[in-house]
This record gives sequence, structure tokens and C-alpha cells, in this order.
Amino acid sequence: SVLLSKWLEGKVGDLGTTRLVDPRKQSRMTKAPGTVDFMPPEALAAGDNVRYGRELDVFSFGCVMLHTLSHEWPTPSEPVVTDPVTFEMKARSEVERRSSYFAKIDRSRSQSGVLIPWIESCLSNVPKNRTSIVRVCDKLESLVDREHVPTDDL
Repeated sequence: SVLLSKWLEGKVGDLGTTRLVDPRKQSRMTKAPGTVDFMPPEALAAGDNVRYGRELDVFSFGCVMLHTLSHEWPTPSEPVVTDPVTFEMKARSEVERRSSYFAKIDRSRSQSGVLIPWIESCLSNVPKNRTSIVRVCDKLESLVDREHVPTDDL
């Protein structure tokens, strides 16, 4: 989860205890772990039987990074495309579904070239092909060190 301070500074947090509250009913845990536009294909296909794991977090983190760099909410396009001649349906990768947002990233910024392939790895359709959460943390640490950002400001 990404939290905003009163100065609109982003903070990453884990809200595993987030609840839906209806004053007329007993509160309960949400069934889906996250926002639909930030969920990977395997979580959407599983419905209420979704298994929450690190791969899901990595995918969602890639969506947050894409949203941050493109300055837009990354709502993916349709998961399949139909060939206009043969009428065959072809599945699209998550990177293809979100390609218009990659196109909006300012590539003149120093870190864009480093971040785009990394974000694409986070958005892999195949969970085991996504970068690991450890590599996500290592990459963030190396970027912070490279830019000399004081960690107190994070």
C-alpha cells in the first residue's frame, strides 16, 4: 500500500489489517488483496480463492511505479485482442496491456532507462518470471544510494 503524508509525500506501508466497515454489519476482512487495476492476472482469475504471495506484491509494485512515472492511473486495456481479418483471439501480456503508459514516461530523466525494464519484469504474466521482492528492495536501495537521497526522507 502507498500512503500519503499531509505534504503528499508517498510512503510505502503494509496494510494487511485493512477492513471494510459497514456500520450496519459486523466488519470483515476484504476478500481481494488490493485494487483491481493493480492486481496480476492470476489473482483476477482466482476470484475469491486468490492466494496472496510475494509475486502479487511485486506485480502491484510494478503498477505503482508505472503510475508514478507516467503520472496516470494505469488501467490496463482488454486482456485479449481479436485479429480483424481472421477473428482469432490472442491473449495480450500485461506489458502490452499497459503499453500506452510506458509511452508516457519521460525517458530523458536519468533513472527512466534503468526503471522501465525493471517495471516490465515486475509485470510479467508468469509469477515465477517476475523479479523477486529481494531484488526490488536491492534495486531501490541502489537507486537511493546513486541519487544520494537521505533515507530519512523516504
